[in-house]
Amino acid sequence: MKRSKVVGAGLLCLLPLCPWLAVGGVPIDKPHPQSVRIVYLVSADRSVREDFRKGIETAAKDLQAWYAEQLGGPTFRLNDPVVEVAKSDKDAKWFYSHPNGDDKDDWGFNNGVAEARRLVGARHGDPQYVWVIYSDGPGNQGQGGDGVAVLPEDDLLGLVGQHPTRKDVKRWIAGLGHELGHAFGLAHPRDPQKDADAIMCMGVYGKYPDKTYLTEEDKEVLIRSPFFFRPSGEPVVKPAQAAEKYDYDGGSFTRYTANGKSEWVEPKADGSAEFRFVETGRDKE
Repeated sequence: MKRSKVVGAGLLCLLPLCPWLAVGGVPIDKPHPQSVRIVYLVSADRSVREDFRKGIETAAKDLQAWYAEQLGGPTFRLNDPVVEVAKSDKDAKWFYSHPNGDDKDDWGFNNGVAEARRLVGARHGDPQYVWVIYSDGPGNQGQGGDGVAVLPEDDLLGLVGQHPTRKDVKRWIAGLGHELGHAFGLAHPRDPQKDADAIMCMGVYGKYPDKTYLTEEDKEVLIRSPFFFRPSGEPVVKPAQAAEKYDYDGGSFTRYTANGKSEWVEPKADGSAEFRFVETGRDKE
């Protein structure tokens, strides 16, 4: 099984959004914030393979329907186009051989994220997108975590039935479902014996789509995600609304409400700190 990549609990870094660019500055047709954004990285010494692009798109749409079935309706959105093609100036071997981190098994993940960030603005903890990055660099260490999943050439070959040993395309669709789950914040099951067939465990092997599943704990995480929407298009998690605000010298207090719950946020005016509180009671003042 591929390892998940855990990249800290992480505060969101609200940097200016990257322009909607693909290869050669071609604008994305219909950007969808709060969606899954998929990038097919083509190495400098490789050519674009249309079968790879179509294989990725087919897998993403298949998983979109599978997640909806598992959750009873809600699922994630896909960006438009579903797969962006970005041409790298790095050779294929660079992705999994260039040192980037203490653990060699992380090099492919770290290099894939770095190159996708340079080309199209991918990043961890992005409030607008969950990123899926396919690289045609030779490797077999797919990983996911903190809003990003990176998958290597092994997975691309698998999606088109050309993997040298594992010919079942569904196994590679399930592999994307597993790493995408990590990108959404899912962990491996607490009880790997009880939930051995879960997609976040061994269910990627010969169980997808009918004999693997999301655990109840997985579902609880996903329905709290801002990246999941009901069939009507309504977000499962409604955006927080400012209900009250009080200013004082040096900062302010704002009460936000969402999904029947409320929270007070106190940012300092100089940006030095931000505090969050749950209201337990109030007096006349």
